[in-house]
Amino acid sequence: MEETVAAAKAMAAPTLPLKLTLTQLSSPIPEGSPHPALARTHHTVTVLDNKAFLFGGEDASGDVCPPGIHTLTLPPTTTKEPPAYYGTAYTCYPPFPLQDAATGETLVPAPRAEHAACAYDGRYLLVHGGRRDGAGRPADRDNCLWQWDSERLSWSKLRGDSQLGKSMAPRCGHWMFADGRQGFVVVVGGRATTTSSGVEEEEEMEIGKEAWMYDFHSMVWTALPGLPVRPVAAAYAGGRVYVISSGEGRGLVHYMDLLNSTVEREKPGALVWRSVDDPGAVHPKPRPGGALVPLTVGHGREYLVYILGCSEGEGGRAEIWTLQQPAHSRSAAAVGDKIREKLAGAESEEFGWAEADIVSTEGTAEGRQVHRGPTGSLSADTCFDGKGVVLWEGINARGGEEGHGWILRLA
Repeated sequence: MEETVAAAKAMAAPTLPLKLTLTQLSSPIPEGSPHPALARTHHTVTVLDNKAFLFGGEDASGDVCPPGIHTLTLPPTTTKEPPAYYGTAYTCYPPFPLQDAATGETLVPAPRAEHAACAYDGRYLLVHGGRRDGAGRPADRDNCLWQWDSERLSWSKLRGDSQLGKSMAPRCGHWMFADGRQGFVVVVGGRATTTSSGVEEEEEMEIGKEAWMYDFHSMVWTALPGLPVRPVAAAYAGGRVYVISSGEGRGLVHYMDLLNSTVEREKPGALVWRSVDDPGAVHPKPRPGGALVPLTVGHGREYLVYILGCSEGEGGRAEIWTLQQPAHSRSAAAVGDKIREKLAGAESEEFGWAEADIVSTEGTAEGRQVHRGPTGSLSADTCFDGKGVVLWEGINARGGEEGHGWILRLA
């Protein structure tokens, strides 16, 4: 009987705010190492299995970093208690200049920053777009996908044709997500440059409201319904693309369900953007340069974590927010929501925002530190089978590059 009462109380407990820990990764660069420093901005970090792959970005001098793959081995998924800091193993894979036997093309991506990257099929790191210098010139002009094979340790290039009657401009500052089950990637937002009349004078073109889908079977980019807003952050979770926009001092949420098959998506009016806007609710202030990453707590309960970033005119943001996603149907989380409504008379916290409670890890080791505060132009990805987030810092509150990694997970 007591166990039943305890279970009922647990079900009736509020689902927000979350308690999270933020633990520093140990420095992966050995003293005296010839490898480039990992302090950079406008880079990407992508997780495959228990490894984080750092690629691209700009260094402290503003130069674009070489296209090497920096690999950090993360703690085991079974790690239960967050220590003062996590140890890491580090490997750097330089860009070996292999050639395509058919075309003679060098199969190494050009150096780039503000590109998009994501994991695919548990084995591949995909890279798209970006700029090759401070002038904003595109790293690629053909919208190809660069594919790093984490097992063979080699690059390949996937062509990127656009559908008939459509033209996908090269872009930077965008987001890309993969759905391995359905065999596609989605690109949203960003900025683009274009060449007019063959003259090498790129003009910045606003494409912040575009969305495109790349099908691995046809190897073609297809235009999706345009976004209702220009996003400052984006994520993919539960088959939906989520974007956050800025608007009157608060973050606004918009999403599009990509459905379960090509047949469903091709039905007239099947793909549509929906907006979640509750003016009376608490929202985080929009923060360009932050990260939006899915986080699961199990039993069908998932969140989007909105991490750090910089608010226009206010500098960096040090807080971390969570957005509760709809519970999976017939899951324990969905049952808990029903019980909460009956026992506590509480309304559903679906699409509700709350600032996370960051819990200190005990026994901070010598030479380690708690997070120093506001950081922008960082990159983050899910780890620990969706129950954690790894992030690699970008610009700090003083405008300098950081070279630290952190693990965010449930307390």
